Amino acid sequence: MLAESIHNPEEYLAYSKQLLEGSGFLDNYPKIAIYYEELCTQFENVYNDPQQNPFLQWGKLLSIDAQIQILMELAEITQKDIISDFGMTEEEIIRMTRQDKDSFYREITGGNLHQQPRWGLIYLGEEYEKGSLHDV
Repeated sequence: MLAESIHNPEEYLAYSKQLLEGSGFLDNYPKIAIYYEELCTQFENVYNDPQQNPFLQWGKLLSIDAQIQILMELAEITQKDIISDFGMTEEEIIRMTRQDKDSFYREITGGNLHQQPRWGLIYLGEEYEKGSLHDV
């Protein structure tokens, strides 16, 4: 993905929507579909808020994006259906996604839950959720 090819949040979110719709994920799981739409709305609202400190804004966008990335991963690895594959209800999957967003980028970059996030823009979503850079 080239950043130069994305001009607005809708263009960025289009890929996740295409993947989740194409997999049948949004049709088969209505509560997750509502959650996903809420995430998209939040993403657009944060992106379009010119009053925010850019680092706070990026942190919020990364936190929302982590949740969308988790949903896309779940859609891609689901064999039969998410409920039977993971033994969880839609509500439990949503709760898990909200919780796992706090360490998503740390884990995909080789870290774990017991380590503090490294210093970098990609971890601002985690730091935003903790309250400040010093609370991590």
